[in-house]
Amino acid sequence: MPMKTIAIIESCDTKHKEAKFIKEFIEKEGLKGLVVNTATGPAPSYHFDISREEVAEAFGTPWSEMESKTKGEKIDFMKDAVAAYVEKLYEEGKIDGIISVGGLQNTVMAANAMQRLPIGFPKVMATTVASGTRKFDLVVGDKDITVMPAICDFTGLNIVTRQVISNACACCVGMVKFAGKILEKGENPVVAVTLMGVTNNGAAAAVEELEKAGMEVIGFHATGVGGATMEDMASNGLVDGILDLTLHELTSEYFGGGFSYGPKASVRLVKSVDRKLPLVISLGGLDFVDFGTNELPDRMDERKHMLHNANTAHIKILPKEAKELGRILSERLSKVTYPVKLLIPTKGMRHNTKEGEELYSPETDNVLIRTIVDNVNDNVEVILIPHNLDTKEFGSKAAYYMIEEMKSKGKLPADFTY
Repeated sequence: MPMKTIAIIESCDTKHKEAKFIKEFIEKEGLKGLVVNTATGPAPSYHFDISREEVAEAFGTPWSEMESKTKGEKIDFMKDAVAAYVEKLYEEGKIDGIISVGGLQNTVMAANAMQRLPIGFPKVMATTVASGTRKFDLVVGDKDITVMPAICDFTGLNIVTRQVISNACACCVGMVKFAGKILEKGENPVVAVTLMGVTNNGAAAAVEELEKAGMEVIGFHATGVGGATMEDMASNGLVDGILDLTLHELTSEYFGGGFSYGPKASVRLVKSVDRKLPLVISLGGLDFVDFGTNELPDRMDERKHMLHNANTAHIKILPKEAKELGRILSERLSKVTYPVKLLIPTKGMRHNTKEGEELYSPETDNVLIRTIVDNVNDNVEVILIPHNLDTKEFGSKAAYYMIEEMKSKGKLPADFTY
């Protein structure tokens, strides 16, 4: 059996000591280390196995042609070249894990490469980017990258960096030896369910019913990249049906920010629709946006709001915004060319929306619902459910309709009962 190999993504002009340390650690554990040099500067590089020249050549451009480029142009080129090289190593079965340590430049390159690799493949990164108030879209995207704060900058080996790097290496080695496995479907049908804290009760009830029916259920936290990850898994054939209860990411996308914002919200209700998977949709979290308390939107004097915690505020959208969001959702659903179900909770789209509670606004809810119902195409069957979405009653109904969709699309036998 060939020795398992971990790719080490390092800028070997400034981080050659770290690269050597990582490789020695990995090889003491009985694995092979393969150092890929990502350096773009003029200083000499040391302790690498794959040169930047080899990486560039494999991507179709001799490194000599990059010498006259600006630093930014070189980084942009190497970001894609390294990713393509790593992806090829994976496809050829030459690597079993990947690790990197470094600052922003190496993080950008390594993250781009790691995001090309499937969920389950061991990916570990120690980075200076994992600090402060920086957002992690840059680093993890919609993949399972293990990120470790660097604590201090990587300027060589010292009592801090040796320990941080050792921990990162041990993490990656452990994954490769004992756990790393690419996702594969089992025998049971797989259903994806979207949820967040304010829709959790309804989603949990649906999950319970679906599991009773023998489904394997995967929950996706619909804030930031959860929905995009679900869509990606659906496009890769890992999901048999989608119970998309929580569309909050569309609201964050509309506002172009907020705590739950992720730039990949644009794929919501796109990849799953393209696959023509059994699809049951609802409106969870579509009626509010969440912002950090230090970055609130305008017109707060008109907005109903509440503190979710000390750092985050939940803010009800205004009727005009509800109308625009309704149109956005309707436009997404206009691309549906097969029958799907849209469940409308008539008593609120999350908790804290009952009469007398902080986010109660029947005007906003009615505008949102009316706009959606009036604009969806004939393939979308609208079903009114007289409950708040965040209730057991709603969740149980949602599970029933999901099972019916699975049966109608041949994912379950037509006579299936439980």
